[in-house]
Amino acid sequence: MNWRLNRTRGEETGHEASDAEYHVLGGGPVGASVARRLRTEGYAVSVVDESHDGSTLPGLRGDPTDVETLREAGLADASTAVVASRCDGRNLLIAQLARTRFEVPEVVVLANVPNRYDALAAAGHEVVCATNVLSGALAERV
Repeated sequence: MNWRLNRTRGEETGHEASDAEYHVLGGGPVGASVARRLRTEGYAVSVVDESHDGSTLPGLRGDPTDVETLREAGLADASTAVVASRCDGRNLLIAQLARTRFEVPEVVVLANVPNRYDALAAAGHEVVCATNVLSGALAERV
């Protein structure tokens, strides 16, 4: 996975800097966790979610399926969007908005159900299946 990121000014993390920026769209605790991890590694990240409180991560509280909310969040300037809601149909809608309306070059989408992986990938998005990742990690641990 080759995610292009933008370091916040003055931070050196060993990653190559670019003019890119991450936007984590939806996801509640999962999206917030992804955003925190990226930020801890020194990358610029913004969250758009209905439950976002803004106290620990930049972003805004709002519906990531709403075009005006995504515009206000600055999605048009992002090089990578991470779509991580709990609903695969919603993830597909958000990912399609990011790619077609905002021309985000790289869209990474969470597939919650393994048999939906192919449909999300066929739409041109990079897909991560939560069930496969979790079951693989658990099997390795046992």
